[in-house]
Amino acid sequence: MTKKSITIGLVGNPNCGKTTLFNALTGARQKVANWAGVTVERREGFFHHKGYTIKVVDLPGAYSFTSFSMEELITRNFILSDKPDFIVNVVDAGNLERNLYLTTQLIEIEAPVIIALNMIDEAYDKGLTINTEKLSELFSMPVVPTVGTKNIGIEQLKNTIVDSYEKQSTHRKIVIPYGNDIEQAIHLLQTIIEKNTVAYPSRWLAISLIEGDSDAEKKISHLPNGDEIMKTTVSIRNKLTATFNDDIETVLSDMRYGFISGALKEAVHKKPAKRYDITQKIDSIVLNRYIGFPLLFIMLFILFHLTFILGEYPKQLIESGVGWISNLFSSIIPDGQLQNLIVQGIIGGVGSVIVFLPNILILFLGISFMEDTGYMARSAFLMDKIMHSLGLHGKSFIPLVMGFGCNVPAIMATRSLENKRDRILTVLINPFMSCSARLPVYILFAGTFFPEHAGIIILFIYASGIVLAFISAKLFNNTILKGKSMPFVMELPPYRMPTIKTMLIHMWDRASSYLRKMGGIILAFSIIIWVLSEYPKPYHIEQDYNNRIQQVKQEYKISLSSLQKQHASQQVFQELNQKYSTILEDLEIHKRQEMVKYTFIGKTGLLIYPLLKPLGFNWQMGVSLTTGFVAKEVVVSTMGVLYHATDDESNQNLSQKLKNPRYGISKASALAFMIFVMIYIPCLATVIAIAREIGPRWAVFSIFYQVFVAWIVSFALYHVARLII
Repeated sequence: MTKKSITIGLVGNPNCGKTTLFNALTGARQKVANWAGVTVERREGFFHHKGYTIKVVDLPGAYSFTSFSMEELITRNFILSDKPDFIVNVVDAGNLERNLYLTTQLIEIEAPVIIALNMIDEAYDKGLTINTEKLSELFSMPVVPTVGTKNIGIEQLKNTIVDSYEKQSTHRKIVIPYGNDIEQAIHLLQTIIEKNTVAYPSRWLAISLIEGDSDAEKKISHLPNGDEIMKTTVSIRNKLTATFNDDIETVLSDMRYGFISGALKEAVHKKPAKRYDITQKIDSIVLNRYIGFPLLFIMLFILFHLTFILGEYPKQLIESGVGWISNLFSSIIPDGQLQNLIVQGIIGGVGSVIVFLPNILILFLGISFMEDTGYMARSAFLMDKIMHSLGLHGKSFIPLVMGFGCNVPAIMATRSLENKRDRILTVLINPFMSCSARLPVYILFAGTFFPEHAGIIILFIYASGIVLAFISAKLFNNTILKGKSMPFVMELPPYRMPTIKTMLIHMWDRASSYLRKMGGIILAFSIIIWVLSEYPKPYHIEQDYNNRIQQVKQEYKISLSSLQKQHASQQVFQELNQKYSTILEDLEIHKRQEMVKYTFIGKTGLLIYPLLKPLGFNWQMGVSLTTGFVAKEVVVSTMGVLYHATDDESNQNLSQKLKNPRYGISKASALAFMIFVMIYIPCLATVIAIAREIGPRWAVFSIFYQVFVAWIVSFALYHVARLII
């Protein structure tokens, strides 16, 4: 054997523990990209074992290969076209009948398969005794019991992969028997198909054609005798439908389940369960019609409260670090534009955003915990009736929940919705789900203006987005997108205690994109914003204020000298220092404000200021909203640049600058600003994703609709809040 690399694909039903097993096999040696030509996520990793480098491709979850969703087609085409050395079929040991249906289709594709019988401990707790050797014999493939969360069976699975590759497993080939009538039809189609040279198993093609698989029909249409094959297929399908008096796809499905049932009778035995089913016990509380919703609200409140409270300590450390780096560069680099670029532009812009990394990590860790325990699926189930009442597909809740992480993959996830109207409706309301990029803005303003109630304020912002999404869905459903949503059956996985390692990997997968923005888009736009806020320079304004500042300093020296001659008390000296410090600080602030007004960014801010003034925003807030169209994190970095947050003369961070009464930001305007950021135009990447998924016209409509709603809601909230706060 000269080849020292092996490629395996991980295949399994959703909620079978496939991702946990992927993490257990590969650890941190992973990368995330997209499948060629589509926007579905592709995860790859690798590990070394017995001298081999083993590449693991985590394929999208699939219940079968016949429902034609994008994810299931990707999985099937990878097996057929890329021809991996092995497919590791991850099977939930506690739900064998359902999970092994996919295994029967892998047999038909003639893929080399190893079954990872995952969560075997939960099967034992349910009272199941599984004879893995018998199951291996019946399905003619290796079966390895595993518990991905506890690393049980992982070493055995690795050994099995290498051993099977080296021995080029000589397991007998088995076929799923379909009875005499169907077998004759399959044989007839196989004979006609095999007149050609085809790259796919002829038996699988024949069965797929009988089932009415549109992808298989496309593959056949390119063959020289494609018309003959299709005519024969139609004839066979009609004949079999008449014979069985039922839909032929249902008949084939029943026969596969019959094969599975027979195998399980021989290999699996049921005995009294070790424990009461904890899942049912928890669900009786979590899904209770009276307790479920308050509990969901409490869970979200705890998540956002912890995001703020626990993130505050490391945030302060990072802030101190950013301040120290700023002072260091200020002392090393001589005064001038280069120092301003590095200290105010780069460190001020990027530093203003990176301080929120701890909060982002905590939020993602909490979401990962909710997903891995199974609670996230319950929250979707709770929301299902509400979704239908708004004209939304029950399946739409999953992309909406994903929107709390990032709206771009969430919008792409709407491809799983078969109905075009449902897709458009879900895409249009998705930007109301407040993505993690907006969280730094909320933390900054809530922590600055509502320090004692920051968690409640942030929860209010998120809840407002959900309410506005539902109101918009109802509005669209009754006007521009009339129609009924399709029914959807939602699977509720059993509750599981996730491992710290798994949660940390999930957290890092999501947070790494945030960090990549630091060195990419945030850095680039911090520099651009600094340039736009510095040029063109109004030298006459600068000179005028410098003269006034020098004049005040001279007056201070004269007054100080006079008091010293009079032997004034220490208190008088302190009052004099305070008076002139305030005057000088006011002059510096006014100088910057007047100078910036003449720059490119200042002119932009002044141009849109009349539209934003009724909302209580100053012109700096208006400029940050403009640049925030690129990415919402840029809102904070723009403020870091405009407010000179790292300026060592004032020794104030951005939060302290915003609180300064001279800038005129009240609690009411801060609250209105957070709401505006949550609602208005999503980031550029999201707009592009909307245009790609449902068309440019809908993307333009989305922009105008969200800006309009943002202005109306912020205006109302600002004027109400002024009366209350």
